[in-house]
Amino acid sequence: MTRPRALFALFALALAACNAEAYDNNDTELAVRQKAKEMCSCLFVMELSEQECAAWTRVSPDVAKATIDREHKRVHAVALGFWAADARFDGRHGCVHD
Repeated sequence: MTRPRALFALFALALAACNAEAYDNNDTELAVRQKAKEMCSCLFVMELSEQECAAWTRVSPDVAKATIDREHKRVHAVALGFWAADARFDGRHGCVHD
């Protein structure tokens, strides 16, 4: 791929990420939302260790990375630098997307 085409593709991905508020059949968006919710459920519902949950939620290719806020029982996940999702533990419903 030539450099101008690669830059255009990157720009197009960035624009698509800015417009997406709900799941719109984008595999990367689905992966990041799944990572946030499953990591949250593993940590705060099943009460497993962070290492066990990292293994539990790993997919191939592993495009999403999670950040855990134990104080507020929240998980923030980011995929490829463009897509992000949050999940939080709710004592009544388990983990839910924000």
